[in-house]
Amino acid sequence: MAPENDYNLSSLDLFLSKKDTSYKNLVIQQLHPLTSLDIFANHSDRIRDKARKKTELASLINLSKKYNWNTNLDFVLEEDYEAMVLTKADQTILWTNKGFSAMTGYPANFAKGKKPNFLQGSKTSIATRKKIRKKVFSKTSFSDVLLNYRKNGEEYLCRIDIYPLKNNTKKVTHFLALEKEIYDN
Repeated sequence: MAPENDYNLSSLDLFLSKKDTSYKNLVIQQLHPLTSLDIFANHSDRIRDKARKKTELASLINLSKKYNWNTNLDFVLEEDYEAMVLTKADQTILWTNKGFSAMTGYPANFAKGKKPNFLQGSKTSIATRKKIRKKVFSKTSFSDVLLNYRKNGEEYLCRIDIYPLKNNTKKVTHFLALEKEIYDN
């Protein structure tokens, strides 16, 4: 019997005795160290991202119970976003995830109670701001791209996806914004 059939080679841990010569027919293939590390890193990133989204969804579900939302929030698990911002219907920020602080440089306690327009500045398009305001008042989901400013004054392009959250009487009580920085290459 061939030695590769004698061993379970699904593991890298293989004890080879100096007395045992059956391993001499095994072919050892050298991989570039980053080949397998890259695969692991990508897998690890996906696992971490999924866990982060589940934690954020749990926070939203708790808020959903508090505010009696009649909106299924499971869609956030499938969305591609970095920052999550929850506002009241009047657009004052109620809650943000950690990604908001990482993206903007502002801590959550600074943002709470402010309107998201504190992130806008002199180069933020007035036309885009008006278009977003009109879409918010229509109380439907939408996406747009906006130029925002970090705490340090640095500009960044941000894709925002806004979702109205309705209570049991179908009244919009809050908005959920999922945001992702857009990089120019």
